[in-house]
Amino acid sequence: MRALVAVLLLALPCALKAQVVDLRIEAGGTTMRVPGIAANGTAYYPVWALDRLGGTTVADAHGAHIALFRDTLAFRALSPFFTAGQAVHHLAFPVLRRSGIVHLPEQFFIEWLPGHYRDRVEYRAGALRTRGNATARPAAARPDNGTSETRVVILDPGHGGRDHGRIGPGSLREKDVALRIANRAAQLLRDRGYEVHLTRSTDTLIALADRPKLANRWRKGRPAAFVSIHANAATNRSVRGFETFFLSDARTEDERRVAEMENSAVQFEGPSASSTELDAILNGLRNDFWVRASSDLAEVMQSDLALVNDGPDRGVKRAGFHVLVGALMPAVLVEVAFLSNDADAKLLGSQTFRDDVAGGIANSLHRFFESHSFLSAGSR
Repeated sequence: MRALVAVLLLALPCALKAQVVDLRIEAGGTTMRVPGIAANGTAYYPVWALDRLGGTTVADAHGAHIALFRDTLAFRALSPFFTAGQAVHHLAFPVLRRSGIVHLPEQFFIEWLPGHYRDRVEYRAGALRTRGNATARPAAARPDNGTSETRVVILDPGHGGRDHGRIGPGSLREKDVALRIANRAAQLLRDRGYEVHLTRSTDTLIALADRPKLANRWRKGRPAAFVSIHANAATNRSVRGFETFFLSDARTEDERRVAEMENSAVQFEGPSASSTELDAILNGLRNDFWVRASSDLAEVMQSDLALVNDGPDRGVKRAGFHVLVGALMPAVLVEVAFLSNDADAKLLGSQTFRDDVAGGIANSLHRFFESHSFLSAGSR
């Protein structure tokens, strides 16, 4: 009997996962299906589903804030408590953050929301529906649906020209690895309907300060993201793995080391911004909208790269990279592996691995856009 109970308990999570159905939201005469996940014995749905009801979602490192029906709702990951205006409310299950995306328990959508905003939404016949006086937002534009809200991605292959970047075993050059990964990622994103630009498509040198300027020019007020692609190096040849950076103050010696290494490319250029100017820009960016969005993008990218790179996950980090300064969009710099490590360098020399990394970058960008519809409003 005990053995049977144990088997049933082990099978319960799988059974629950199979039973998680899409959350149906009916608004403005259309139906949107939001996929869910299973955790803590219940279903969870991404917080961006509230955007369909007219909300505006902004995620941060701790949770998310949503402007909805003239209220501000604030959620913190791992906490069952949240605020709506000045009132504190309690959920039966804690808020979760998975792959950089905040998820709310099903109870919030089918009980609390229609109970708290009875004149605006209702849950009936398995769907969350807006009432006549609720303002519904049109479904987020998809890059392949022919609308004008095209999503733009700028891929920045690090180094180039006389700036070879790091050089690994067999004279494998960082500039070549970065360009091959960027070209493959660009192809994958274009296949999904994205407008993709590369700061360089050949072996040429582009000034660090010019790269974000090019990105801003290509963006044209549309939802956009900027990714600078690099391979790492360290004096300790045993160090390996992958990490993703966003622009902010460096907190550790290792973060400063990587920033100094990549910023050293300015030696191949003409006059550039001084460190004092960079400090001034960083001071103005610490609480900027794009820093928060860049942090989210870095988390999503790091989690997707972990699926294709079995090396150590070195996490999301922050530092003052010249190449990210001035980008008016979510912007990150990814170090996909260490050229100074024999095992990592062997991977970087493999087309299969480079294609896998490119796929991870493309997937993370797509997931980021899908879960951050607030970019359309915030990017203007």
